[in-house]
Amino acid sequence: MSKILSKIKLNTFAIILSIVAVVAALTWIVPSGAYDKMDVDGRQVVVAGTYHAVPANPQGLFDVLKAPIKGFSNTAEVIVFLLVIGGVLAVVEKTGAIAAGIQAASGFFQRKPKLRFLFIPLGIIVFSLCGATFGMCEEALIFIPIFIPLALSLGYDSALGTAIPFIGAGVGFAAAFTNPFTVGIAQGIAQVPLYSGIGYRFIIWIICTTVVISWLSVYARKIRKDPTKSLTYEFDIEKRKELKLNKEETKMTRRQKWVLLAFGLGMVGLVIGVLKPQICEMIKGMWGVDLMEILHLEAEGWYITEIAALFLGVGFLCGFLGKMNMQKFTDAFFDGVRGMAEIAMLLCFAQAIVIIANNGHILDTMLDWMSAAIKHLHPVCASWAAMMLQTVIDFFIPSGSGKAVLTMPILAPLADLIGITRQTMVLAFQLGGSWMNMVIPTDPVTIAAIGFARIAYPKWLKWMLPLLIVMYLLSFLLLVPPYFMKWQ
Repeated sequence: MSKILSKIKLNTFAIILSIVAVVAALTWIVPSGAYDKMDVDGRQVVVAGTYHAVPANPQGLFDVLKAPIKGFSNTAEVIVFLLVIGGVLAVVEKTGAIAAGIQAASGFFQRKPKLRFLFIPLGIIVFSLCGATFGMCEEALIFIPIFIPLALSLGYDSALGTAIPFIGAGVGFAAAFTNPFTVGIAQGIAQVPLYSGIGYRFIIWIICTTVVISWLSVYARKIRKDPTKSLTYEFDIEKRKELKLNKEETKMTRRQKWVLLAFGLGMVGLVIGVLKPQICEMIKGMWGVDLMEILHLEAEGWYITEIAALFLGVGFLCGFLGKMNMQKFTDAFFDGVRGMAEIAMLLCFAQAIVIIANNGHILDTMLDWMSAAIKHLHPVCASWAAMMLQTVIDFFIPSGSGKAVLTMPILAPLADLIGITRQTMVLAFQLGGSWMNMVIPTDPVTIAAIGFARIAYPKWLKWMLPLLIVMYLLSFLLLVPPYFMKWQ
């Protein structure tokens, strides 16, 4: 097992370091430049037409060595989130509740084999809806350690257990119809009515989600027929032994049921917390009751810090319900925390890529070059080029809202000049700025997701490549109808 893990660390770590070196070299070659920024609703938004040269700041060796340290600060919330989740899941696992729950679920599907084939489509649809509506992203990480053993118990592999929550949420995020972090912010900057064009976006979501379900279903059939073709074959042999999945189903104890109930309520609390503004607004519209004012709630929904705090509380509760003494709780919790340490360090080095590019002042220069080239293309081709521009920017800024405030102030008025609607430009931003999030090493969620299943980054990239090609070709096609129907 240790040999497998060391090989994985070398592969992923080596790729990230190579990208760091390339980006650092680019800061010596690409001219430095910047756009002026202005504050809009608390966000620093680019001012179109203000690009100008700035003093060069090439990144030297010491700058490169400092970048991962600064990367820790930039991803501190995500890292703490992962450490807490790792600790809490270890506590819940130590109570035996997860294993018992998975055995019960596996037994149910074994008794009703016809329903087993709903595992993939239903899972993808649920997570895709979460990504499409409220922008589930980091939250999907919580479900991966649960879906991996569940997938293994059903005869699948850890890659599929990772893919259902991660890729499911990812396709919903990319093909979203009300995602506030992409559609909402981009439409606001482009001065397009909020969530307008939802009909066509919903069609896009159905098409893209169906493609992902089909792709994963084909893979699932292949590995059930020949397990050696699994992306995580070696890891799964060890994982099955660890989870003791080959043992006969044992009866779940009352305490384990209480632990699973507490954990399930934590999941419900997560959804309510994230959707808090929308839920309160819906209640106010239906019954005229302003819960925000009555309960003195904050206007914004939960994010990483609040979710981590919720699950820390869930961890303490599960330990109490599982009748764990403080020593057992502490040992289990910190074993889980240590298991996340490798992933946390990889996140720091991945963030170094973004820090070096920003400090070297090359991002705005590349944006200016590419937006200038778009002006001379046919409107449909220009929308395709805008989508690919977002893909390039996505490598350096995986955040959907971050890309929106950087690129939409420039691309929105550009849409008027090249003959496409601003609504179409928002769609180009949305599609181009999301598909690569499922594979780029600069996205901390990607590194964390494949880290749970110990999937080497090159293997994950190779596995995902066919799906990405299909999704990009599909995106090109989906950008054609808006031009002809003058989509508003």
